[in-house]
Amino acid sequence: MERSSSTSSDTAAPLPIRSGWAGTFHSLSYRNYRLLWITSLMVSGGVWLQQVTLGWLAYQMTESPLQVGAILGVRSAPLIFAPITGVLVDRFDRRKMLMIAQVMVTILVFGFSLLLYLGLEKVWHLYVFALLFGLIWAVNNPVRQTLVANSVPREALMNATALSAVAFNSMRTIGPSIGGILIVLVGPALNFFIQGVLFLGVVLMLIPYRAEYGTGNASANRQTSAIRNLVDGFKYVLGHRPTLLVVAMSFVVTITLLGSVFNMLPVFVPEVLGSERGDDLGLLMTALGAGGVIGTLLMARFSQFRHKGILTLVSFAGAALAVIALSQVTGFWMAAVVLAIYQIFAQGVLTTNMTMVQSMTPDHLRGRVVGVYQMEIGLMPIGGVIAGAIATHWGVGTAFLVGGIVGLIVVTLIAIFSPSIRRLRI
Repeated sequence: MERSSSTSSDTAAPLPIRSGWAGTFHSLSYRNYRLLWITSLMVSGGVWLQQVTLGWLAYQMTESPLQVGAILGVRSAPLIFAPITGVLVDRFDRRKMLMIAQVMVTILVFGFSLLLYLGLEKVWHLYVFALLFGLIWAVNNPVRQTLVANSVPREALMNATALSAVAFNSMRTIGPSIGGILIVLVGPALNFFIQGVLFLGVVLMLIPYRAEYGTGNASANRQTSAIRNLVDGFKYVLGHRPTLLVVAMSFVVTITLLGSVFNMLPVFVPEVLGSERGDDLGLLMTALGAGGVIGTLLMARFSQFRHKGILTLVSFAGAALAVIALSQVTGFWMAAVVLAIYQIFAQGVLTTNMTMVQSMTPDHLRGRVVGVYQMEIGLMPIGGVIAGAIATHWGVGTAFLVGGIVGLIVVTLIAIFSPSIRRLRI
């Protein structure tokens, strides 16, 4: 039986939100959110060590932009099944689900580290590891995002969502650079071992965690079939126009911008910047992280800004223009600056959209709707494979240019023909 404290926590008066920069870290005042936030910090550190190391391994072992995109894409692809995870999130104990997924991914990472240490790795091992990690992450990520809304009152949701993104991006500022240095000094195996240690720490941190602010109605959801639960989630998204538009926009951002940048950066560094050093790739990932921290801190600071529709449109356009600019860059430090600017805008889109989806969704449907929303991560392989194919024939710069232009065209059309987005206030 899923724990619920709706009789006490949901009716308790939320802590007052201070104005200005003093309220930027307001959500950390809530004990359980603070525990969840610390685990997000640890998970992020491990994930970003993995991102730079797996991309570097893929390029070193294959020297193929298409295969790099495919391997990193395979890791994201299982999130296309996030709506199924969402059904489970709404039917069972969310905290227990997160702990089980975290234990499984910890074992997987330690095992892959041992494989690399013994020098037994093959290209197909990269695909298998990426797929297994992605399958577990298709459970882990939607549950974690749903629990953000269960750890704070509704008034603090935008701030909590932004601070969760701060945790994710702050580790991006140091994780990839540390990973790159370790690749150069001792090889990739230690990076995965460190990730396993961090993930094990997450399991221990989750033991005292409790979801306070509404945990859905799991017992009622279990009275109907899982298929009916799944259908109800899609029906809500398709029938609620603002949610549908926000979800569709996130899909486009992922395919046109995120898919090309994240999957092609391991190719961009050697083929455009002329460096095959893992630490240079790590430094560019660090630049992305720095931009992400700035972007999410700004979202946390202005979390009470209600014109969320305008905010997400402006952020989308800014990210698209930054990717177009990246396509013309050939210098390392200029690339770092452009990537940081890109990530400031990208975090504006991602944080705002997640907040809008969570805010517009009843808690008993939250897991399923967040699951549908997070299908966008599962679409990243589409963007990665398209960008990889373009990069193989015309160069990675052209892949960035095409992705940026398509994204800019789409956001312009949305802004012109979907006034409901512009008017959206939360």
